[in-house]
Amino acid sequence: MAGSVTFILKDPGTKKDRKDKEVKKATPVYLVFWYGQDRIKLSTGEKILPKYWNPETHRARETAKYPAHENLNNRLKYIEEGVLQTARDHLSKNAGIILNKLAEEFKTILKPVPVNDPGKVTFFSAIQEYIRTANKRPRTLISYGSTLHILQDYQKTLKRDLIFEDINQDFYEEFVKYLTYTVQYDRKPKTGGGETVKTGYSLNTIGKCIKNLKVFMNYALDKGYTTNRGHLHKKFRKPEETADTIYLNDQELLTLYEKDLSDNPRLDRVRDLFIIGCYTGLRFSDLSQLTPGKFIKGGTRLKLKTVKTGETVEIPLHWTIKEILKKYNGNTPRAISNQKMNEYLKDLGKLAKIDERITLTKTEAGLNFDKSFEKWELISVHTARRSFSTNMYLAEVPTISIMKITGHRTERAFLKYIKITQEQNADKLSKHPYFSKSPLKLVNR
Repeated sequence: MAGSVTFILKDPGTKKDRKDKEVKKATPVYLVFWYGQDRIKLSTGEKILPKYWNPETHRARETAKYPAHENLNNRLKYIEEGVLQTARDHLSKNAGIILNKLAEEFKTILKPVPVNDPGKVTFFSAIQEYIRTANKRPRTLISYGSTLHILQDYQKTLKRDLIFEDINQDFYEEFVKYLTYTVQYDRKPKTGGGETVKTGYSLNTIGKCIKNLKVFMNYALDKGYTTNRGHLHKKFRKPEETADTIYLNDQELLTLYEKDLSDNPRLDRVRDLFIIGCYTGLRFSDLSQLTPGKFIKGGTRLKLKTVKTGETVEIPLHWTIKEILKKYNGNTPRAISNQKMNEYLKDLGKLAKIDERITLTKTEAGLNFDKSFEKWELISVHTARRSFSTNMYLAEVPTISIMKITGHRTERAFLKYIKITQEQNADKLSKHPYFSKSPLKLVNR
């Protein structure tokens, strides 16, 4: 064990102080490292108003009123990971903790020494260094690599080298314009016949590119490779649009569940694992590691530590899951690859005649495009998680209870995630007591 890390405020104030709109004095954020009974406390160099600090998560509150929360929380995450890694290295070298020495090592993370030779680390070499050393999931590293290639292509249009000092609001506006209208070439089109041409990236792809660029710049800033903070400007934000994705309602899930697949064991297993996902809200990474030991309290609940967030969740079991567990003698169906499961789920949806026509809108090259699909064509593994959230919400389960399972940290993020129509929203509101109370009696004055 390399110890534990938390963050506290130097002067958190009282609960009343934190709610007081007039309190405008920011207070320093401190790192506290514990190893047994030994403690190291150091300033992170960051400050925040106490009302924007969450004392339960030891992070900035994720609120639109404090737009810098993502940057600060990313910085604290970077410090925490660096401190724990430094502590592990320290233990390995010294066979124990030497407090004064370890504290000095922590300071190199909190206050990186600027590079004496500016030419030693370039804009692109810093990005490559980060991608090479980042402890991230493969999909995230692939996304970082894609952004790196896009930036390298953009540099060619500038006909000069990109440097850290270029990253400011002017760069942001020109780069977003480039991403919106750039011409992309597919060197190996599936249908043959030479290159295919596509104009502009989707808005969400542009947003991901900007988000990754901010990650790269935060890393360079923390390492002392640059002092440029242009990417922290409040207008240097990722553009995004709500993704037009689907969910399966309870009737569609029941149709899938009751479909006789005894002549197709492969689809039978995929269907059963998908149903478990639809009634637990688990990601594919968690579905693929389910074991009998994770089903507790007489097989009435599921308890596990999620792969992505490391949070422990406890979920009551839906009756369909209990039946599936009986079918497999207390086990769950064997998981296959995410890609293959996505393919088979479309076959399942087609067999179950989930064929409602769905029109999706997407923004590319600054223009909106509509495309029509049969619903089964859009089913994927992630549909299970979205179906769980939306169906629970429509069933009047408290939002906070659903978020405890899905891991959404803010109600705003959660409400963007669920998929309900205006009609469904009106139906849900119509059941609220506000719309069924007797009219208020007028009082004569």
